[in-house]
Amino acid sequence: MRLGWRLVTLVVATLGALLLFHLLHRQFVGVLPGPGVAAEVVSALERSQSDLKQLAEADPSRRAEYHERFDGLQSLANRLRIVDHNREEIAERQRKLVLAVAAIAFVALGLVIAVDARRDASRLQMLGDALANLAAGAPDVRVAVRGRDPIGVVARMIERTSDVVARDRQRLASLKNLAAWQEAARRQAHELRTPLTVARLELGRLEERLGPEAIAGEVGRSLAEVRTEVGRLEQLVQRFATFAKLPAPDRQIQDACALLRDFAATFADAWPGLALSLRVPATACPACFDRAMIRQVLVNLCDNAAHALAGRSGTVVVTLRPPERSRWLAIEVADDGPGIAPEVRDRLFEPYVTTAAPGQGMGLGLALCRKILLDHGGDLELLDSAQGATFHLLLPVETPCPE
Repeated sequence: MRLGWRLVTLVVATLGALLLFHLLHRQFVGVLPGPGVAAEVVSALERSQSDLKQLAEADPSRRAEYHERFDGLQSLANRLRIVDHNREEIAERQRKLVLAVAAIAFVALGLVIAVDARRDASRLQMLGDALANLAAGAPDVRVAVRGRDPIGVVARMIERTSDVVARDRQRLASLKNLAAWQEAARRQAHELRTPLTVARLELGRLEERLGPEAIAGEVGRSLAEVRTEVGRLEQLVQRFATFAKLPAPDRQIQDACALLRDFAATFADAWPGLALSLRVPATACPACFDRAMIRQVLVNLCDNAAHALAGRSGTVVVTLRPPERSRWLAIEVADDGPGIAPEVRDRLFEPYVTTAAPGQGMGLGLALCRKILLDHGGDLELLDSAQGATFHLLLPVETPCPE
C-alpha cells in the first residue's frame, strides 16, 4: 500500500471514528430523561401511589396487591430521582466510554496500517533483492512473496521473467556450442576432402597400371575394400559439410496444423511397421517457421524412432499443443520404443553422441534438429516419459516473423 493511500485511509478512519463517537454519544445520552421530564414522571408516580392508597381503603380484600404495586411505584420513583440527580455524571461516563471505544478502534487501525507498511517494506526489499539477482545473471530466481496485491503480482512476473531469461541463456549457450561444433565440422570436411579426392584418383590410376588381370584376384579385392572405405569417408565428409553449412531458416507465418497434416499424409507409409498418429486442433495455429526445415526435423525424429524399434512395430504420435499464455507453440513427437539410455540423456543433443550401433550413425541428426529449432528462435527438448522417447519442438508465435 502506497504512502498516499495510507494517509487517505487514516484520514477517513479518523472521520469515521469521530462520526461514530457523535452518533453513539447522542444515542446513549438521548436515553436519559431530561430534567423536566423526570420531575413530571415522578409527580405522576406520586399521584398513582395516592390512588392506590384510596383503592386499598375502599377494597380491603385486595390491600396486599395494592400495597405491592405501591412499593413498585415507590422504587421506580426513587430510581428516577437518583438518575435525575446524577444525570450529568452518567452522561459524562457514557461520553468517556464512547470516546475510549473510538480511540481504541483508531489506534488498532493505525497499528494495522503500520504493520502492513512494515510488511510491504520487507516484501519490496525481497523484490529488490530478486531483481538484483536477476540482473546479476543468477539462475532460477524465486521470490518468497505471495499474494494477489500488486507486490505479489510483480513477484510472479519476476519469476516468470527469470524462467524466460534462463531459457534464453540456455538457448544462447547451446547456439554457441553448436556453432563451435559446426566450425570444427567445416574444418574436418575441408581437411579430409582433398586427401580423399587424391586417394580416389590414385586408386583409379593404380587399377589402370595393374590391368584387369592383376586386379582380378586378391589385389583386386583389397582395392575394392579400400575404394569402399574411401566412399564411406566421403559420405562422412559430406555429412560434416551438411552440418557445417546449415542454411538460415526462411521463416514465415504459417499454419502449423496444415504442416502436420501434410507431413502425416506424405510420410504415412515411409517407415515399414511404424504408424503415424496425428492429434491437432480443429482451428488454425499460426507460428513463425521454415516449412521445409521443420518437416526435416520431423522426418529425422521419426527415422530415429524407426531405427530404435529395430524392425518391431510401433507408433509415433505427433501432437500439436497451442500456446496458452506463452510465446511458444509446442509440437510433441512421442514414440513407444525402448526410450533413451540414461547415460546419454544429458548429452543427447551434442554432436557425435549416438545410441546407434557403430557404423550406423554419426550422432549429428539430433544436433542438426536442435540447431534448426534454435535458429528459429525456439528449442528442441527431450521430455521424461514412462515408455519410449518424447520430444518437444518449441516454435515462436511472433507476428510478424522477426527479420
